[in-house]
Amino acid sequence: MNLAILYARVSSKEQEKEGYSIPAQLRLLKEYAQKNSLTIVKEFIDVETAKQAGRVSFGEMIRFLEKNPAEKIILVEKTDRLYRNFRDYVTIDDLDLEIHLVKDGEVLSRDSKSHQKFIHGIKVLLAKNYIDNLSEEVKKGQREKAEQGEWPSIAPVGYRNNKETHKIEIDPQKAPFIRKLFEWYATSDYSLEMLSIKAKESGLFSRNSVAINKAGIHRILNNPIYYGEFLWKEKRYCGIHEPIISRVLFEQVQNAFDQANHPKETKRNLPFAGLLTCGKCGCSMTPELHKGRYAYYRCTKYRGKCDNTYVREEKLAELLGEIVLKIRIDEETVDWIRQALEESHTDKVDFHRQAIDALQKRYNKLQSMIDTAYEDKLAGDITLEFWERKSAEWNREMSKIQTEIDGHQKASLDYVKTGVQILELANKAYDLYLAQNNFERRKLLNILLLNCSFYHGTLYPTYRKPFDILAKGLRTQLMRGRRDLNSRPLA
Repeated sequence: MNLAILYARVSSKEQEKEGYSIPAQLRLLKEYAQKNSLTIVKEFIDVETAKQAGRVSFGEMIRFLEKNPAEKIILVEKTDRLYRNFRDYVTIDDLDLEIHLVKDGEVLSRDSKSHQKFIHGIKVLLAKNYIDNLSEEVKKGQREKAEQGEWPSIAPVGYRNNKETHKIEIDPQKAPFIRKLFEWYATSDYSLEMLSIKAKESGLFSRNSVAINKAGIHRILNNPIYYGEFLWKEKRYCGIHEPIISRVLFEQVQNAFDQANHPKETKRNLPFAGLLTCGKCGCSMTPELHKGRYAYYRCTKYRGKCDNTYVREEKLAELLGEIVLKIRIDEETVDWIRQALEESHTDKVDFHRQAIDALQKRYNKLQSMIDTAYEDKLAGDITLEFWERKSAEWNREMSKIQTEIDGHQKASLDYVKTGVQILELANKAYDLYLAQNNFERRKLLNILLLNCSFYHGTLYPTYRKPFDILAKGLRTQLMRGRRDLNSRPLA
């Protein structure tokens, strides 16, 4: 009897409450196991929420598989239920498992054909790209909230989140000390180190119960949210929250910073300024101009002594070019990937259509319930209080459903075009880099890189999604799959 483990996942608590996702996955996977004479020895289920990120059961499943190497079969609904990122893909691949993607009708193992692995790699790329696309809707909601003057995230120290109004309000315990920090520093009699000590002595901690260090004090004293404005996604907004300090006091603190004896960094417009961090201590790598024309980047040593070396701008440009080169894919491979994307396009369209149909049915049912209850109210069969309470409850639910419908409608169905554009950029990026000056190169690097550290002559890049997948090895796998496809049609 073949032994197998089962993994199911939903991405919100609302899905779990509705009861249509986890139960449906379990039913599908258990029926599949019975038909294929598989015995399920363990089940792992993850329900992710906005407040609790991460997948606890996924980690438990990996540990279980490592301790029980004889268990080689995983049953899962489809690709995007198992993987959220390329790291998950690598972790699973290293365990040498047999993966049954039941809804996709596909079984993957070490013995799978190269073209099967090729298509699977593409689906992993699409799953991550699709998740990123949906997350854009969340960012849009945060931006709209910021436009209305509301802080759209977790409250900074000195404020707290009101769960009823969904706005920030002054924390009566921490706000007075935040005000004192500004007042003390404005006198120029206190250093950041002294204020961090005072904060620790007073019991002022961050929201994670961590003592606030000098860098934390610096961020507080430079944050305009405390006088009534705030920055969100590099744009300044006028907040509707109650300020802790006056704008006059805030400006006094900024003047104190200008007059303080901090290291004076160059103000010249150097192309790679702000791009690098020190790979040893995590501080910024700041540019310095020697003899008026030679630019060197070195660690600021803000946290103390550091043995990292400096790098000249010409050498840095060369190293950055090697980073760009790592994501390059040849034109022939791009053509094969385009073919694979077009063949899987229909499945994603059907998914959106089915989801919208189900949500619309629920929306219509709620509307019918409101209409019926209204008639009952007019007839005197229910009280006004009951009508107001239930109609408000149903309207809130309808609003959430409409938001979900909008998300499905606005999510990019034309991911074939998006995927190909990404791959075409990967194909041309290095040639573009070589043909441009350093300032134009910096614009390209901002598109490709999330951040980059330097240590003793070596760069350690963190690529933006989905270029990280290309840089971490999927490119090699895709090229192998393309060679196999030269002799056989896509499955």
